[in-house]
Amino acid sequence: MKRHYAVSILCVLLLLSLGTAGCTVSTNTLNLQFSSSQSPLGINASETTTGTAHMLAVATNGQNQYIGAISEIKVYTQPGSGHVFTETTPLTGVDFQETAKDAVKVATNQTKLNANQRDFEFVVTMSGGVEEVDGGSAGLPMAIAAYSALTNKSTNASVYATGAIDGNGAISSVGGVYLKAEAAAKAGARLIIVPSGETMVSTDNPLASNAVKNVNLQEQLRKEGYNVTVVSVKTFKEALPYYFT
Repeated sequence: MKRHYAVSILCVLLLLSLGTAGCTVSTNTLNLQFSSSQSPLGINASETTTGTAHMLAVATNGQNQYIGAISEIKVYTQPGSGHVFTETTPLTGVDFQETAKDAVKVATNQTKLNANQRDFEFVVTMSGGVEEVDGGSAGLPMAIAAYSALTNKSTNASVYATGAIDGNGAISSVGGVYLKAEAAAKAGARLIIVPSGETMVSTDNPLASNAVKNVNLQEQLRKEGYNVTVVSVKTFKEALPYYFT
């Protein structure tokens, strides 16, 4: 018997209400998939380069328990005319698409390339049963993946990050940092990047916007047995040295 349950991914700048978290996925019957030959960008093109980074989110499991979730973002880029595509299974919402545009702007500004002379495609890989992803808390890793594709430099696979981003490269706060960081640590992260001001977290009520954040995130993860370092950044540029050596 096939089991159906709903999964909510919380990737908002500031988690104000779980009912309006803005990032929802579910295991209904809809199942849209794309092959590389169907890609509007044409990811088999000889001039295409790729970049990757880990994304962090918060999900509900079948028992309505909140847990951290790991996904991968891959960005393809090639000469073009300024198009930004999002091709995913799951599907992506408007906020995610807007974040992709900001990520491209930040990455092209950093590399001093003209965004109007390149095309980009963002592809998300998540666990089975996820239908839709939305929200902006993956802005930092999305921009890192775009920068990786533009420079043809590989990212450090042991680095995980969360953080919203604007078109100027400023990193802002997100919800569920403790759950996201715990999931990253379980996945093998050695370094976790969070927005400035979010190295202190609540472990009792990690999703509440008004929770008292009185636990040092790095110390808590080390108490749980994870050999991990937590750093905070205010800008995209501050995160680059952690990903690229």
